[in-house]
Amino acid sequence: MRKPEERIEAEGKVLPGELLKTDSFLNHQVDSELMEEIGEEFARRFSEYGVEKVLTIEASGIPPALMTARALKVPMVFAKKSGSSNIGKNVYTAAVHSIPMTGIS
Repeated sequence: MRKPEERIEAEGKVLPGELLKTDSFLNHQVDSELMEEIGEEFARRFSEYGVEKVLTIEASGIPPALMTARALKVPMVFAKKSGSSNIGKNVYTAAVHSIPMTGIS
C-alpha cells in the first residue's frame, strides 16, 4: 500500500489554523488508486465487525468511504451539510465545526 502518510508529507500543505490541505489527491483532485488502497485497508481493519453501512461526511470523506464500502460490499451513506427538500423530517442531526475555506489558495 502506498502510505497516505507519504502522500500527505510529500504533497500536503499545512495552512494557518493547522488546516491540512490535500487537494492534489483528495479534495479537488481525487487519486482513485490511492482511495482504493485506503478503502481496502479500512475494509481489512473493520471487516470482522459486521459492518452494514459506511457513514461519512459530505465532501472529502466521500472518496475513501465509497472505496471502503465497495471493498466491504456494503452501502455508503453520507451526512449532508444542510437539509434537502427530498428528505423527510425523521433524520438525525448534529452540530459540527467547519473551518471556512475563504482566502485559501
